[in-house]
Order: sequence, then C-alpha cells, then structure tokens
Amino acid sequence: MASGSSSIPVGRPVDGTGHPPVPVPPGAPMMAHAGAAGDSPVDRELRRLLRDGTFAQVLDYALNHRGLSLERVQYHLAAQGVRVSRAALSYWRHGRSRPERAESLRAVRGLEALLGLPAASLVSRLGPPRPRGRCRKAEPDAIDRRRLWPAHRPLLAAMGALSDDRIRKLDVHEYVRVGEDHRLSSLRTRMVFEASADRVDRCVVLLWAEESAAAVPSDVKFCRVGRVRADDATGATVCELLLEQRLAAGERGVVEFTSHFPPGPELTFYHHRFTRPIRQYVLQTEFAGRLPVSCVPFRQAGVHAPRHVGAPLWIGASGTAHLVVTDSGPGIVGMSWEWD
Repeated sequence: MASGSSSIPVGRPVDGTGHPPVPVPPGAPMMAHAGAAGDSPVDRELRRLLRDGTFAQVLDYALNHRGLSLERVQYHLAAQGVRVSRAALSYWRHGRSRPERAESLRAVRGLEALLGLPAASLVSRLGPPRPRGRCRKAEPDAIDRRRLWPAHRPLLAAMGALSDDRIRKLDVHEYVRVGEDHRLSSLRTRMVFEASADRVDRCVVLLWAEESAAAVPSDVKFCRVGRVRADDATGATVCELLLEQRLAAGERGVVEFTSHFPPGPELTFYHHRFTRPIRQYVLQTEFAGRLPVSCVPFRQAGVHAPRHVGAPLWIGASGTAHLVVTDSGPGIVGMSWEWD
C-alpha cells in the first residue's frame, strides 16, 4: 500500500497539495499521429496499438510512456471530479477487469485527455457491456452457488444474495471447535476478499449445521451484521455483512465473525463450499476432551460427487488438526473424523 507521502525530485515544481504536475498538459498530444512529420518508433508503436491493441495494452503503453504513477493519475482525475481507485486503474491496465459503470467511463475519458490520446481511443476498445444478472454465463472456473447449496435455494432467493462475480474470496481461515459431547460448538471465520466490481459494500455468508437450529454470526469485526434469513428446519442461515468501507474494483477487505451453534447431532465432518478458486484455505479443528481415532482431509467437485480422501491428519497435543490448501479450484474442501 502506498504511504501518505511521496518522494519529489529536488528542483521540480509541485502543486499546492505536494503532487508533481503532469509532465505534459492534459489534452496535449502524447506523440505524433499517422502522417505526421518526424515519425518515430514510439509513434509507430502507438499507431499499431490503436489499430490492433486492446484497451489494456493502449492504456499500459500510454502510462509507461508518460511516466505517470497510478497515484498521480488518481490525483489528477480527482481534480476533475472523477473518483477512481488505484487498484481499479491497475486492474484496467493489466486486463484483469474493465470499466463499465458511468463513473468508470468518465474516468476513461479523463485518461484519454490526461495521457494525450485521441478522443475515444480508449472508450472504443471497451466493446459492449458484459451481460449481467441471469443472462450472464458463469466463469469457466466457477460453480453457481445454487448448485453447491441446492437445498437452500429458497433461502438464498429470499435474501436476494449478491452475485459471486462482485466479490472474490482470496483467503479463508476457519477455526472449528468441537465440544466434549462431540457436537459442533463454535466456528470462528476470517475472510480476506477482493472486490471484482465497483461500489461493493457487503458480502453474504451462508452457515449450515445438519439437524441443528440456525446460527447467527456474532462478535463481528471490520463489518456489521445486516439482513439475516434463517431456516431452523434445515439449520441454515444466510447473513449479510456490511463492510466498513465501500470498495472499488480491485480493492481488498477483511471480515471476521464467530458463529455459535445450538446442540445438534454428533459431528463427524466439517467442510467449506467454494464457488470460485481460492488462494488459501486454512481449516483448524479443535477437539475438546476425547480425541477422534482418525482424521482425514477430503475434496469433492460437488455436493453429490464422490469424496477424494487425503493422507491422515495429525492431531497434536493441543487437540487440533490442521488443513492448509493453496490455489484450490471451486468445490468442497474439508476434513472428516471417526470417534470409535
């Protein structure tokens, strides 16, 4: 993350805020266009990109040629009344996302002027808006949430749960505590996520315990509980967590919460269902009292898919088994154990 101050070369003028001015006045041609005298390799490369390049390629080339940091670009756009995060600018220049909303398109037009590019040279490379809502196709490496939670579709529909394409889990750390009665006692969750779109101000979590009353997150950190929909018949809860800060595309956040579960049946497994790839998943299960005789990790491609079991997990002196999974695709990851 950039600090609140920046280094400025000695003898270089600065504006009233301490930011260096743009080397070339906004709107001035970045380089000569086709047919101009003094044609240079830089001119030819720009013309090639304007003819055959993508939005990200043109933007990245122009930023590199002008020597502008994203912090300075953000500052000069803000001076024009256009708000855009540095993370979003980075995503745009590297092709990881593209601007679509009205405010983002204003930023693109501001970039054209700031970088001295021909009018509409960036906007014209965005193409038509991507379909949203029900008509939008799922990513090749994603699973529709309703497929992973088929029994809870009515609950998800009642909440109007956010589409998974607006927020992506990066790291999930879960600490499960199993009581001396072999029942699920509590679950502590820490989730690191990244906004895949602008104006993300909430995330949705689904909790479920077999043959148990629904649990509601408590002791939340870096967020607050919003709408909650629970179904005691299925032991499921869909909860909305309202973030402390609204995120732009590419920005990241963290939430933590604890879930306490009413008494239910003897617990023999715990898993997490991922609709999209995950960078890291850590599952720790602490057993109070007598330890299970065996504990193994498992994966499933879907709810009804067979389990693929891994090597036995060690349960240490703390009575805790640890599972760490990195760069995992969508599906189900968990651990199971036997008491006798």
